[in-house]
Amino acid sequence: MSLTHFHYLNHHLSRQLNELYVSTVIFAFGQSMILLFIPIYLFQLGYSVQKILLFFTVHYFAYALILPFFGKIISRLGYEASIGWSMPLYAIFLLSLFGISQYPALFYISAIAWATYKSLYWPAFHADFTNNSDSNAMGEEISSLKVIAGVVSILGPTIGGFILMKAGFNTMFIIVVVLSFVSLIPLLKSKEKYEQEPYSIKRVLRKFIMPTYRKDLIANIGTGEDVIAQSVWPIFLLTVLSNYEDVGILTTVTLFIAFIMILVMGKLANKPARTRLIKTTTIILSLAWFARIFSFNWLSIFASDSLYKSSKRTLDVPIQALVYSRSNKKRLLHYLVFREMALSFGKALTAFLGFIVIFLTGNLLYTFAMAGILALFYFYWTDKILDK
Repeated sequence: MSLTHFHYLNHHLSRQLNELYVSTVIFAFGQSMILLFIPIYLFQLGYSVQKILLFFTVHYFAYALILPFFGKIISRLGYEASIGWSMPLYAIFLLSLFGISQYPALFYISAIAWATYKSLYWPAFHADFTNNSDSNAMGEEISSLKVIAGVVSILGPTIGGFILMKAGFNTMFIIVVVLSFVSLIPLLKSKEKYEQEPYSIKRVLRKFIMPTYRKDLIANIGTGEDVIAQSVWPIFLLTVLSNYEDVGILTTVTLFIAFIMILVMGKLANKPARTRLIKTTTIILSLAWFARIFSFNWLSIFASDSLYKSSKRTLDVPIQALVYSRSNKKRLLHYLVFREMALSFGKALTAFLGFIVIFLTGNLLYTFAMAGILALFYFYWTDKILDK
């Protein structure tokens, strides 16, 4: 499978980036089958929405804390080797998640296991992409990856819902674990040419107090809205739509609309003033959250979810392009680890606030309003700054 001549791009992908594309597409398909259903799975086991939000609080707080140390491991192993070693950790996470039904003590352990896998995978993935991408066409390359992965995995939620209805979570976990290891095959086609990059935990942590990165730190508070989309929204969907298949089908259709928007908007993310695109889509994203408050049937949920996913997927492209453009090519991991830590703290804080809101009010809809307000922090993203 080769994506080198994907016609959306005006240039050919490098061999390394093509291999990363194929690997990501396979992994994304597996992810799309299960991510939507993780909070639903916990909910079906009898955990309250408040407890599930605490699960996400622990997960993202642990992720933020261990990230700088895993950055050191990645700098020694190399980017693609780190992606490879993250897959056994991903399997351990899924096994611990599956084991919660019999061993409740695994509830928070699985949240930390999830953080461990992500600490090795995501900084390495972002560094590998940045290292092999064309800086003049980064917006196109990011959006094309999202579109290709989206097209392949667009049926993931529907397939996942069908598997859950017919075979249960056991079969789902096995399929996703197998796909995660299959995704490593493209990365094995050629040996990674990696020279160990300098990495300093102190340099990463220093960015949290440097004025240069203050706006980036504030902007990442906005990512807190994503944790409400991950944890509360799927449960809300299940309570309204009643079964896994309907939840999966709705998500598939709205994702299809979202990926069309990514394809259209991707080239705009190449332009210097990416923040104009960010500000426009931020407003739409915030409005989509408030629209979700009034979604009580299939049609209104479809409309608000389509608006949310289209604006969110469009927003991700220029933000990711900005993140990659900020990274110093000689020290890629410093900014990328800082950014992952910042967004994780934002998500941990939001998950805990969501817990408090539902504890005090007993109403899920207030978390949608909170997410709509938090989304406005994306306004703080500014154009390119040089990582130091």
